[in-house]
This record gives sequence, C-alpha cells and structure tokens, in this order.
Amino acid sequence: MPELLITIIVISIVVVAALPGIISSRHLSQFSEMQKQIAVSLGDARQEAMSQKVTVTFRYDNINKIIIIHGGNFGMLGDVANRVVDLSGFGLEKSAIVYGRPRGTSESPLTDTTNLTELVENSVEITFQPDGVVRDEANNPQNNALFFYYKKYPKDTSFAVSVLGAGGRVKGWRYSSNIKDYVEKKQ
Repeated sequence: MPELLITIIVISIVVVAALPGIISSRHLSQFSEMQKQIAVSLGDARQEAMSQKVTVTFRYDNINKIIIIHGGNFGMLGDVANRVVDLSGFGLEKSAIVYGRPRGTSESPLTDTTNLTELVENSVEITFQPDGVVRDEANNPQNNALFFYYKKYPKDTSFAVSVLGAGGRVKGWRYSSNIKDYVEKKQ
C-alpha cells in the first residue's frame, strides 16, 4: 500500500509540473487555427471580389473579436448573407485575444514591408477590388498586417497575417523568440 501511495504522489507531481506546458501548447494550437482562419477569410474575400467582379470587404471587429466579410454574394454589411467568424470560437476567451504586438517584440515592418494596420473605430477593414488588389482612396496599393496574441502567453502565441495590396497576396507570420522577430510561415 505505501508503494502505491508513493507512486500516485509522484505521478501527481509530474502531472502538475507538466500542466502549464500542456496548457501553453493548447493555446498555441488554438492560435495557430485562428491564424489559419483569418488567412482563409482574407483569401475568401479576395476570391469573391475577383469571381463576382465587385468590391468585397474583410472587417475585423476588435470589440466583438469577430470577422465579417461582406460584398458580392456575402451581401451588404449587416445582411444575413455576411460571413461571420467568431475568433473566440477557437476555445479562447474574447478578453484574452489581443490585437497588436506584445510588449518587447519587434515594431519594425515584416520582411514583406507590411506593418501593423491601426484600428479605426475599433476595427480594421480591408477591401478587395474586383481585380483582387487592395487600394487606398488615392488608388495606390495598400498593404495591411493584422497582429494578434494571447494575453497569458504573449510572445509564444504572437502572429500576424499580412496582405500585399498590389497583388492581394495573403501571408502568415509567427513570432520567433530565437531571432526576436516575425518569420513567414511556409504554406
């Protein structure tokens, strides 16, 4: 009986010691899925714009932590046809999903020259033109980059998704603590 009790205590200690790593790994996985969904949503908006020959807008709402795609077959903003993606649907609390870069990470542009797209009225809108590009009001290509991290594990979960305005290309990035910068994720 004493050997069984000691074995149970040792196993309990090992499980408790490993628990933070398991939780951190789970959050990394959830954030990786969230990054994929953001990239897919941007790609869907671009594809819809090109196939329907209309402008289509990807909108990130930072208050509700949702993505709304509208335009083309997705209807006008507020229609039931809008595609809505709830970022907390990946098993994360809304309050723990942070838009921006964690303190202590690089503030420089990504290697594709994109940089953090500032929130305007707590949202970011990226409008794809019928040819798949993103332009500003002056008809110049407009680059965008969305950065996110999980509040409890900021550097471990930090990622970005960029859109090059001239071609509408979408790229994924992950923060690397080793080089203290964001590196492109190969698709």
